[in-house]
Parts: sequence; C-alpha cells; structure tokens
Amino acid sequence: MSEEPTSAFLPQLVGQAFNLMLDGLYQRLVEAGYDDLRPTHCLNVFRFMDCDGTRPTTLARRAGMTPQAMSELVGYLEQRDYVRRVPDPNDGRGRVVVYSDRGVRAADVSSAYFADMEARWGAVVGPDRLLDVKSALAEILRTGVRG
Repeated sequence: MSEEPTSAFLPQLVGQAFNLMLDGLYQRLVEAGYDDLRPTHCLNVFRFMDCDGTRPTTLARRAGMTPQAMSELVGYLEQRDYVRRVPDPNDGRGRVVVYSDRGVRAADVSSAYFADMEARWGAVVGPDRLLDVKSALAEILRTGVRG
C-alpha cells in the first residue's frame, strides 16, 4: 500500500484486511487438500450452520442471500461431501444441512487458520492493540451505528 494507513479511508483498510484474510484462508484450505472449497463456502455456509443442522432457508437468511443462491452453494458442498441434507428432527417434512466428516475436517482447518491469523496479526501490532481493534469493531456492531 503506497499511502499512509492513517490517510486511507477506513472502508478501504477494512476491505483490504478482509481480502488479506480471505486469501490466507484459501491458501490454507488448498494446502490442506481442500482445493475445491472456496472462502465463500466458509463465510456464507459453514459459519452460519448450527451444530445440530440448519435449514437451507435459515442459512440463506443469515447469509443475506436468496434461497436459490444458498441452494447452489449447499448443492456444491453436498456433491463434494462437505455437507449432507438430512430430515429435520423437529419437523420431518423439512430438511437440515449438517456437516459430513469431510466438512468437519475442513471447518477445523478454517478455525485453526483464523486462530493462527489472529496470533500473527497480534504479533505484528501487539496483542493489546489487536484486542482494542476487536473491541472497537464489536462495539460499533453492537450499537448498530451506520455510516
């Protein structure tokens, strides 16, 4: 980045940090043998799944996507044995998306990556400063203040 960080707009910095994080996640997934898994699957499906399964319409709502778009993502993941659709134990007419064993392993790789990333970023700026950034962002999100 050629300009001083303090002169860049906050959305640019947040976006660039997010892209850096996604690039690292994708690289880690590829290195672990999950080259058919994309960061969008982790961000838009895995992170919104409940441990006991989640209806596709709930996943779509949580991810801010149409049910059709979520169905495509879930179908892709199901074809590659990351998730399964099983009968909803609370309502036999519906189905829920659950992790397959392969999906659990890939989600574990993603979780480990995020923990490592936080440690690396903390080593760069100091753990206290990173905690300050996290706290500030959490407070902004908690209050719902928009630009």
